[in-house]
Amino acid sequence: MVRSCKARAVVTALVLLWCAFIMHPGISRADTAAPVEISNQFIRITVNPGPAEAGRFGLETTGGDPRNPADDGLPLIYGRPMPWTSYTTVRIDGSDWVFGGKTTRRAGRSGMYGEQVRPPQIEDGKVVCSYMLGDILVTQELSFVKSPSTRYLDTARIHYKLENTGSVTRSVGLRLMIDTMLGANDGAPLRVGEKTIVSDTMLSRREIPDYWQAFDSIVEPSVTAQGTMAGGELTPPTQIAFSDWGSFADNLWDVNLVHGREFVRARESDLDSAVAMYWSPSLLAPGEVRHYVTYYGLGGITLAPGKLALGMTAPSEVGLSADGTASFLAVAYVSNTGEGPAHDVTASLSLPIGFTLADGHARTRTVGDLEPGETAQVAWQVIASWGAVGGGNLEVNVSATNANPNKVSRRVEILAPPRLLARISHLEALQVRGEEIYPWPVRLTVRVENTGGSPAHWARVKLDSIGGFSVIGGDVTQLLLGTLEPNRPLDFTWVLGGHPDAGTHTILVSASADDVPASRASASIQVPLLVPKVWVKPSKTRVMPGDIFSVDVMITNVPDLKSAKFDLRYDNDFVDLALVSRGGLFAAGGELMPWSEGDSRSTPGRVAGTWGSLNSPGYAWGSAATFYFQARAMGDARFSVENLVLSDASGRVISLESVPTPCTVQITRQ
Repeated sequence: MVRSCKARAVVTALVLLWCAFIMHPGISRADTAAPVEISNQFIRITVNPGPAEAGRFGLETTGGDPRNPADDGLPLIYGRPMPWTSYTTVRIDGSDWVFGGKTTRRAGRSGMYGEQVRPPQIEDGKVVCSYMLGDILVTQELSFVKSPSTRYLDTARIHYKLENTGSVTRSVGLRLMIDTMLGANDGAPLRVGEKTIVSDTMLSRREIPDYWQAFDSIVEPSVTAQGTMAGGELTPPTQIAFSDWGSFADNLWDVNLVHGREFVRARESDLDSAVAMYWSPSLLAPGEVRHYVTYYGLGGITLAPGKLALGMTAPSEVGLSADGTASFLAVAYVSNTGEGPAHDVTASLSLPIGFTLADGHARTRTVGDLEPGETAQVAWQVIASWGAVGGGNLEVNVSATNANPNKVSRRVEILAPPRLLARISHLEALQVRGEEIYPWPVRLTVRVENTGGSPAHWARVKLDSIGGFSVIGGDVTQLLLGTLEPNRPLDFTWVLGGHPDAGTHTILVSASADDVPASRASASIQVPLLVPKVWVKPSKTRVMPGDIFSVDVMITNVPDLKSAKFDLRYDNDFVDLALVSRGGLFAAGGELMPWSEGDSRSTPGRVAGTWGSLNSPGYAWGSAATFYFQARAMGDARFSVENLVLSDASGRVISLESVPTPCTVQITRQ
């Protein structure tokens, strides 16, 4: 019987590739797409470019932990250099879609596949790709983030953004399966809180700790991996399952977990552990966007060698919430490195000022007897308060009746809560210039700053009210800022336009973040009154004899205009009329509307009966007609509108509060 083995699949793929080179001499190494990669001094994220299995990713160390020379160049996820064994399932209305390119191999082969919208590519230091699964747009973003336990950029931030682009509400959930591998160990035990998981296990909701770790030894660990599932910007899963890779590979969502079954694929003998995180389906309305974020990378453990070898892990820094408290998990690993049993082992946690234990957690815990080579773990839920800001050292002491005691300490920095400050830093004052509001449109700049001590996650800034204005350029009134670090102010500018009424308008803005009180700011803006007006606008106010210039009859800020008729009177002692042309008011959008230039021959110094009609009555602002003149003699040439008649759609005359404003053009040799 042929076994469904990852190693066999890799060999088969290599053989097929070699055969392709033999059968098709024209194929070159350059024709094979290279993986899309981002790397730093700690880790490398690799994404399969496809087309098969496009979007699937792997993770490996480059330099790894600077304090551990043994973890350089080791995988954390199986499948280098071209990842394929880990994949993500999106459940939509009960149907299971696999994110990324199609596969003919075991992992996810039976799933539904969507259409690629954006191939894997590097954008702003992230590897991004998108697929349309039905009417759900799914975007995967992979980037570097500081590990909660090491403070190094040695962790992958795994972010899925799901947007319902359709018109029907969908039930949508997600499963992320990671085929873990620690160096050469494809079946390392997984350590969750006080549990060492070596067989099929499912944890749900409150059973799920903030993080899990995997390592081969606390005496000389080759590599330590950590999956972080809660805290900060992270989206805690509703379930997490631990099983063999084959079970997850063959089942897109539900997996038949067998109590006590080790991480061994069916009909095989090798250990092969994998982890699947589930975010249960929930309703996603049309236009709604949902985010899932989790971390996977290197973990930090402080070690103390000895017969009772001791390791301790906890977040390296913790931010207080808005209520001035924070909760985190501290875990101690105790390993018997001696040749005989260690009897009556106990572990005790000492806390500095400002730190307390959660209810039900005793400071001293009984471990019991440890056989040679056996490792046990003890976990404490620790509460930090305002008195802990600045941090302190947590210390674990272990003892046994027949072994020397040991101790280890680990520092945890406690940060003050985030605090958002929003203010309107710039809002232009409006005035009237040339019968228009200036400046227009108006720019609104909002400054958002985190003045607290810890990051504000999923921060956003919003225009709560903009009076009678409208946002130009997409009508986006809310912007997602992501994680806002302390003391790094950001400025955001909106362009406001529309048709606000004259008078005072109040602009309201707010900045908010998860579990952070919102900050609000306001400002007033005065919109000046625009008076309906007819006026004469020359192209030049000073010309020389022989010069050609133009004069426009302007109709501005007149509501409900249908037609206009008028005479233009001019000083024919100083200028000669050359041409009369249609104004832009009656040629809007390239559409020529009914218009007549009038009679310029019957009466010297007068163009009588210039007329135009709008196809659709409405707000009028523009030139009704343009008159071209040539300057003939020196003097002050006056131009004025007479016999003006403005009408609405019903033929009623529109009255103006002021008479048409004339203009003067000076003709001189200077």
